[in-house]
Amino acid sequence: MGKHADNIMADLLVDYGVEAVFGVPGGQTLPLYYGILDRGDRIRHVLMRDEINAAYAADAYARVSGKIGVCDATAGCGSIKFVSGLAEAYNSSIPVIAIASEMNHDWITVRYRGCGPQMTDSKGVLAPVTKWTATLPTTDTMAELVQRAAQMATGGRPGPVFIECPWKLFKDEYTGPEPKADPKLANLPSYRPVPGLEDIDAAIRLLLDAKRPLILAGGGCWLSGARDELTALAERTGTPVATTLSGKGILQENHPLSLGVLSGLGGNPASEKAAMQADLIFAVGFKSSANATFNWKLPLAGQRMIHLDIDPMELNKMRVADVAMLGDAKASLGVLLSRLPADCPKHDAAPAEALKKAWAKDRAEEAGEADPIRPQQVVSVLNEVCGDNTILVCDASFSCGWGGTFFDVYGKRRALFPRGNAGLGYGLPGGVGAAAARPDSTVVVLTGDGGLSYCLGEMATLREQGMNVKVVVLNNAILGWIKWYEAAIWKGRFTEVDTERVAFDQVARGLGCKGYALRNTATLRKDLAAVFAEKGPAVIDIATSELCACKFHDKEEAVQAMERSYRSKQG
Repeated sequence: MGKHADNIMADLLVDYGVEAVFGVPGGQTLPLYYGILDRGDRIRHVLMRDEINAAYAADAYARVSGKIGVCDATAGCGSIKFVSGLAEAYNSSIPVIAIASEMNHDWITVRYRGCGPQMTDSKGVLAPVTKWTATLPTTDTMAELVQRAAQMATGGRPGPVFIECPWKLFKDEYTGPEPKADPKLANLPSYRPVPGLEDIDAAIRLLLDAKRPLILAGGGCWLSGARDELTALAERTGTPVATTLSGKGILQENHPLSLGVLSGLGGNPASEKAAMQADLIFAVGFKSSANATFNWKLPLAGQRMIHLDIDPMELNKMRVADVAMLGDAKASLGVLLSRLPADCPKHDAAPAEALKKAWAKDRAEEAGEADPIRPQQVVSVLNEVCGDNTILVCDASFSCGWGGTFFDVYGKRRALFPRGNAGLGYGLPGGVGAAAARPDSTVVVLTGDGGLSYCLGEMATLREQGMNVKVVVLNNAILGWIKWYEAAIWKGRFTEVDTERVAFDQVARGLGCKGYALRNTATLRKDLAAVFAEKGPAVIDIATSELCACKFHDKEEAVQAMERSYRSKQG
């Protein structure tokens, strides 16, 4: 007896290096589950509590592992919940294969407004947030379908794809050609184009002729695995490096040439001043996002620009670059380094060093003890107590800002930020995906009370999977981003932003995790160190001040409005 189609899919996922699949079962997707179950020594399924969280987990798994993330759902009611998670992956260029079941082909003629249960047009819903959608046409094309999905997800600019399998075809016997996985698709990116030598040489001339150049590294550098090449370029030319949030840590942030994050959210004054003073910006793997360009003010008039990216639509998006190069970051920088003169002069590092020194002093003061506890202090303490093998997964909103500014990425550390779609609720399921990708690491989820409320059920997932994930909740009992927005834009006319304070430590214990409530600013470091010394999942509820905002919102009139609101709540 031959293999069924579900076995073909499971075999190919294994061949592509996938070790974990995240999803919620439905009757029609059970064949996939049995295919995974039969290969339990090579691949496993992680049961999630919600399909949106399955997509977020697959996204984080792909970011950390450098391989394809996979999520699954049942037809209709399950698959359409992928939207937010796949939108994050699509805008952040993360390779994800989303798999769902579908009605049998002989039902298509009667498909009309849910005439059968779960008969929703999932491909139509998900097409805007994926690179490609497809339906399995026959059982014997299963291998071809999965191969094509992997190629689309990893090729060119990576991104998510969606495939649906009619349940009858899913479980039928496969009699097609012997499946053969393309080994290139097991790693990201699958193909590595490089620019022409004329463009590379022009970029070298511009870089060496500049007086105060700045390398701006985006998330594409992580996707390409370009840390070594980017570091070598910075060191050989003496060029300081700033990153976007998604590129954070690609040059280790304890490196003398690292200026940290350049962003209106989660950035720092050193990188911002360096960007404003630069006469050349060399952008690598950079999508010209609003935050990192301060709403597209960079590059400034008079600044020259080199832009290297794998997506031609990103080149010349803000303005025509002096040198625009189409290529993979790692491979292209490798060629550039091979053509860089061995005795090339280094740029003066003194200006960058002065900026870093001034920011280090201000950062220490901003992260000092206060009552109520400030988020800056929390993340600064995390930076001290967390080891080298730590992955920080930030939720959207201010959690990204605090993590981007006060947590340093170096060594084996990573930091993940949902900047593609910026949806609350990414943090906890992202922690599940990161822990599945690197089970030997400590994963820290940094979230607010608003963000954690989206995905509480995944605490049970942490417990069932035995994951070493610490969920740090900045619990200020407000929807912080929106309240500060109301303070800044609507002159303190507050509505629907103040909430009751939830005891997340108690919620955690009810879902099988350890739970802690920390309230003492003076003992915060000792208390966090004690929790992190224990293995296993835990939720750490920290009551934090609502009077703290990233600089994006931190205007004087907004501060005054927030202080008035705070005083009124205190009676």
